[in-house]
Amino acid sequence: MQRLLVPNRGSVIRLLGPSWRAAREKLLSMIREDYQLIAIIGRAGAGKTTLLLSLEGMGDGVFMYTDMTEVRDRDLSAIVSTVFADNTHVVRDVQERLKKTGVKGLLKAFAKASPDEVVESARLKPMETLKLLNDAIELLGMSPLVIGVDEGLLSQDDPRAMDFINSIHAFRNNMQAMPSTKIVITLLPDVVNLISKVDTPLFDILRLGAITLPDYVTREDLKEVIQEYGLSEVDLSKIEALGPLTMRQLICLMNTKMDVIKCGIDTAGEISIE
Repeated sequence: MQRLLVPNRGSVIRLLGPSWRAAREKLLSMIREDYQLIAIIGRAGAGKTTLLLSLEGMGDGVFMYTDMTEVRDRDLSAIVSTVFADNTHVVRDVQERLKKTGVKGLLKAFAKASPDEVVESARLKPMETLKLLNDAIELLGMSPLVIGVDEGLLSQDDPRAMDFINSIHAFRNNMQAMPSTKIVITLLPDVVNLISKVDTPLFDILRLGAITLPDYVTREDLKEVIQEYGLSEVDLSKIEALGPLTMRQLICLMNTKMDVIKCGIDTAGEISIE
């Protein structure tokens, strides 16, 4: 999967394209303003995953990312246990810090649990385990806890879509008990449309915290990517002639020296970078 991110000096990651940087600023603003359920909405290739991954450099707080595309189930248990399984390094760091505070009760038991025990707890008691992590983050002064659930490939025709919607509703219902936890999910537009039909209360909440990515790159985005990859104005004209491109297609073109077939672009002509 192509990314919109490029390494800068000192291995700092920079998000390409003014449209996508504006979306990241909006996302960070929502997190700072205590939005607890945020949806990144966009078509395939729009850059939902990349925008979500850009939160790794958000500064304050703890970020936990999980990719649900290869996970079989979409119920609450599967999502929360996958979050913990994919971020054992984060959980271990929190546990070590907890031990140093001399914490008591449930948090003490959480701090002493092995990675397998934590994941199993998340599978059997997903919201209770997530709340323990929320409470630990608060106690340690590490807020906010931002959990990125990457579900950008699930369509409304997928039989697991309703399980996923019910899981997001469960997050919504428990947000008040976990004030330091922010859930950021990626969604295709058709899933949002399905939510509007089957779960109006959830849809109303998602509308408040929705970030919709543009379907295609603008000329300003295109010019910046071209410049970043060291191409010329002639190359810019060649790419513009291909018609509207998603950011994934554009980055693919840059990395494959304009292989339109490999990048899934329907065009009668063939072009190349000299």
